[in-house]
Amino acid sequence: MEQTADFIAGAWCLDFANTVEPRYEPAPASDYVPGYRALVDWSVRAGLVSPAGARPLRRQADTRATAAAHDRAIVLREATYRVFHAIATGAKPAGADLTTLRNAYVQAIADAVPVWEDQLRWTWKADNLDRLHHQLAEDAVRLLDSPRVDRVKVCRPTCGWLFLDLTRNASRRWCATSTCGIREKIRRQSIRRASQRTH
Repeated sequence: MEQTADFIAGAWCLDFANTVEPRYEPAPASDYVPGYRALVDWSVRAGLVSPAGARPLRRQADTRATAAAHDRAIVLREATYRVFHAIATGAKPAGADLTTLRNAYVQAIADAVPVWEDQLRWTWKADNLDRLHHQLAEDAVRLLDSPRVDRVKVCRPTCGWLFLDLTRNASRRWCATSTCGIREKIRRQSIRRASQRTH
């Protein structure tokens, strides 16, 4: 099963955290970025990098260096998920996870080439294997430092994915109504019917 259109979170870092499905099972059923090449492919679909921009990364895929870069990205992904899940559920993010994001961001800025385009923007060399990691770290820190962080929610009790609720009245409940919303409605109907049968 390949993730192709499940970019529902409203932020790159949250969509990246959602590349494990489901999040609420003891062992995830699917990891959509199991290797570096898959990470690059996902980043193209997400719009994090253009197809042309991905070519220098794909040319280096399947090497020991890309395996290490993939490992760093996964460490960032899991810390990102735990931090924003804690925020979404009213808990305090663990200091170790915040430190992981801090360290990833510091390395991203250290590797960055600053560019002025009416505002300061960070860019990275096209062949930098950690370029995607750096972009995702920057996106996570920007979201953490944004008023929108209060709009981060978690899809419960179904998949556990994260999303930004940008509805006017903050009424969004699921990552996608067409999938988890329908599943939850079916689950509730089944509970009601079972309750009616026992009375």
